[in-house]
Amino acid sequence: MDAEQRREQAAVALLTAWLDDDDGTSEYSATLVSELAVELGSGDDLSGALEGVLALVAGLTSVAGQLLVRSAQGHGTSEEQELQAVSLLFA
Repeated sequence: MDAEQRREQAAVALLTAWLDDDDGTSEYSATLVSELAVELGSGDDLSGALEGVLALVAGLTSVAGQLLVRSAQGHGTSEEQELQAVSLLFA
C-alpha cells in the first residue's frame, strides 16, 4: 500500500468516527486524530507528529474532493456549483 492510500484510509477512518458520533460529544474523533497522526508520521517527536497531521489533512482533502465529485454527479451539477452550495452551509 502506498502513502496516498494510507492517507486516504486514515481519512475514511476519521470520517467514520465522526459519523458514529451522533451528538458530537465523543472524544473518540480527537483521540483518533492523534493516533492517526502518529501512525502516518515518521516518529514520536513534534516534527513526526506534524508530518502525520499534514498527511491526514492531505487524505481528508483527497476524500473530500472525491465526495464533491460524486455529489455533483448525483445532483447533475458541476463541482464548482456543488462546492458553492456546500459553502452556503457554513456561511
